[in-house]
Amino acid sequence: MPLTRTEQSRLNGSKSVGPTTEQGRARSALNRTSHGMFSCRVVLETESQKNFQIFAGLYHDLFDPQDQFEADLVDSLVHARWKIRRLESAHSAELNLTITEHRAEIDDKYGENASSDQLHALAYRYSSKHLETLDKHLERQERLFSRTYRNLAKHRRNQPIPAIEDLAGIEEEIPSNTQNERFEPETPAEPAPQAPEPQPEPQKPPQNQPSGPSGPNPFQKIAIIIVLLLASISSSFSGHAVPMPERSDLTYASL
Repeated sequence: MPLTRTEQSRLNGSKSVGPTTEQGRARSALNRTSHGMFSCRVVLETESQKNFQIFAGLYHDLFDPQDQFEADLVDSLVHARWKIRRLESAHSAELNLTITEHRAEIDDKYGENASSDQLHALAYRYSSKHLETLDKHLERQERLFSRTYRNLAKHRRNQPIPAIEDLAGIEEEIPSNTQNERFEPETPAEPAPQAPEPQPEPQKPPQNQPSGPSGPNPFQKIAIIIVLLLASISSSFSGHAVPMPERSDLTYASL
């Protein structure tokens, strides 16, 4: 009896061993990520997008999904496990922050020689509410991971899927979500300094012209010459004029 298309796909998938070389595994890890838009909402700004793509690629290579439904389930496993790793790191960071913030109070009350166990106990005492919230989120993601893993195993029926213990190698290849990548928030660009407006330069007098008061213009010179000529002519006529006789010297004709 011939096999159906689904059974043939499962049979071919069981024979696949995936990439064997390091270059092939690295290339496959970067190219086998599904739902890239959704992954952008999983990775925080403080985490490495490249690490997430490698992490998701390793999961896809290990589980080797045979159809879109299995690919979606593998994506759910990746997202849940990525958040679990984040919450586990946040749990440790919360304890460290609590010890740092209350260090002066702890040293004043218990002395500077308090042991590590005592510091951890005091950190749990101070931050119990925050740690309880983190534990609730962690339990929710672990339940989601376990339920998705069972659904994937049920969907494949007789074909086995990788065991939970096989995922330890993936965790070792990417020890943290950030992996020594430091987050630096973007700083707003400072406005460029504006150049000062150019001031108009004071006008300098021409070098050939004197800086003192200027003399009469040509029209004024001509007017002065004409006035002087008229004055000289008038004085010459007044010097040669004949004196008028007196009234007593005139002889009148007798009537």
